[in-house]
Amino acid sequence: MSTKTDPTTAPAAPTPAELGVGMRFSIHPHTDDFVGVILGALADAEAAGLTDGLAIRTDEVSTYVGATTVPAEQRLAAYLAAVVAAASRRSGGGHVVAHVLLSRGCPGEVTCDLGVTGLPGAAAVELEPTGIRAVAHWSLYPLLDGGSDAGDHMTHIEAAIARATARGVASPAHYATKLVGDVAEVLATAVDAWAEVGAVVPHVVTHLTVSVGSPSRATN
Repeated sequence: MSTKTDPTTAPAAPTPAELGVGMRFSIHPHTDDFVGVILGALADAEAAGLTDGLAIRTDEVSTYVGATTVPAEQRLAAYLAAVVAAASRRSGGGHVVAHVLLSRGCPGEVTCDLGVTGLPGAAAVELEPTGIRAVAHWSLYPLLDGGSDAGDHMTHIEAAIARATARGVASPAHYATKLVGDVAEVLATAVDAWAEVGAVVPHVVTHLTVSVGSPSRATN
């Protein structure tokens, strides 16, 4: 019996948990009943079955959501969109802000596999519109080490902004890119760009501050 490895057999793609695909977010409803709104929004997302394939832990600062099964990006985006939309509805359309950090790649993740090789791609996120308008300031960080074959970080950032602009939701802002549209479209735009860069860059992070129901809209 031969024990040689078949060179034509491709290695299995790493799981989301091995790769380290996940996010941290905190949500801030500007209402006296902020506790009820936050806990209710999290419960609504769970009741909708959107916690499947996710490891979720909430502490005093934020909620960690780690993807354990594919499609990781779809699961994360659907869960986040549901929580933001539920918080808006539970606060009667009042002002709600969410701070979101998504990371894809091992550095800084305590549960991923440092020996992972290969960067799997991801299908585009598909989310049902929520009917809730959101505005976000979005930043993308391809964390490239010196000498990386993935190229210059600005190349990836500029391409991601161009794709977001083509979707009709992006415009320039100081130190960020502004995204405007339905909660679902805003989040899908950011998640898709993050995942596309993550298919060629070993560690990529994206950050969003998402605002719905802002009283500043009347003065903009």
